[in-house]
Amino acid sequence: MPPRIFGCELVYLLALLGLFIAYAMSPTMRKALPSELGPLPVGVVWFGATGAVISAFGGIFYSNQKWKSSYNYWYYIRPLFGAVTGAVGALLYWVTLRLGDTSPVTVNQPTFYAVSFVLGFADRAFVELLQNVTQMIIRPGQRSAPGPAPGPPGAPSAPGDAGSS
Repeated sequence: MPPRIFGCELVYLLALLGLFIAYAMSPTMRKALPSELGPLPVGVVWFGATGAVISAFGGIFYSNQKWKSSYNYWYYIRPLFGAVTGAVGALLYWVTLRLGDTSPVTVNQPTFYAVSFVLGFADRAFVELLQNVTQMIIRPGQRSAPGPAPGPPGAPSAPGDAGSS
């Protein structure tokens, strides 16, 4: 493993910690930044990026003896990717909560922060969530077993059906 990868991830982690401390300690900074991104708390971006950096450290520690240089760029962009997958994943989670429900969904910040961290950390989980939401939205009402399409109400059943004469 190139030492610059470890150094880069360490800088990312320190920058994220510094940003957290600045946000927590500075009322001016909190007022300058929006508190929400649409229906979600703005912190989902930070938690997604942090999950990605922690995941990158795991990759560094577990794969440093069998390092594949083709992954170098992945480590450089990991926090950006985690910020996006964490935020978009939290939004998709919110959408799944809203599907089929007409009552408003209360945003529970710790839940969305945890979802964002996990989806920033585990990019495969993000892809699975994306596939599940796509199937729920794009294919609603799909029948589980193939069969003939139902006819109009009151139409006679097809020959050979139990209800035909």
